[in-house]
Amino acid sequence: MDSPDVWLSARTPPVPDELRAWLTADDSSASHEERVSLTGHLVKAGLVHLEEAAARPGRDREAAYRLLAADALITYACEAASEAADVGVALEEILRWVWASGKIA
Repeated sequence: MDSPDVWLSARTPPVPDELRAWLTADDSSASHEERVSLTGHLVKAGLVHLEEAAARPGRDREAAYRLLAADALITYACEAASEAADVGVALEEILRWVWASGKIA
């Protein structure tokens, strides 16, 4: 697996500088499957930011950046899934992780 930083650095167009610093997250709570999968790592990092944004209700700039980072990371996970041998399976994996997080109803 490419490291997420290496993979993100190779994106065209490049990741916007304003967002770059937010595209990281501690994955210590990620499962082994999530850590060894680029898509899993990106989704898990996005979900961490989503959880942290939700914990900061109201008009909060940091929460807004975290929400943007969550969106970007999960979108990048879908882009990474498009490079998989079986795109459908890779996208289903992303949906399972997001659903299992309980962050959507």
